[in-house]
Amino acid sequence: MAVGAGLLSLVLIPALSLMGQSSKLLQRLEIQDQLLFEAEKLIEQTKIDLCDPAVFASRRGTFEAQVVGNETDSLRSRLTIENSITSNLVTIEVTVWEDANNSRSLNANELSETLRTQWSQP
Repeated sequence: MAVGAGLLSLVLIPALSLMGQSSKLLQRLEIQDQLLFEAEKLIEQTKIDLCDPAVFASRRGTFEAQVVGNETDSLRSRLTIENSITSNLVTIEVTVWEDANNSRSLNANELSETLRTQWSQP
């Protein structure tokens, strides 16, 4: 009986450890999915804003950004709009990260996602 219990514990302890690791990885994937969703929404929101010719002509630089209607303190976003190869094309880059320490800046240990696309003048 003791030998059987010992063998069973040799199998169960690593299995329980793997379950804990699996739970952590699943939580990390959920956060990354949320970050990608936010980045995609910001890109689409920016494209809509840039449909106005006056905004397209004047909006360049790096800005803090948030998805309209989805303001949250745990996620931070940085939007960069810069000129591209031609004058009627801009590059849009969005970085979204989980601001775990509430520093309002991206740190090496924080999960982040970056998306980049180009948009043409309307």
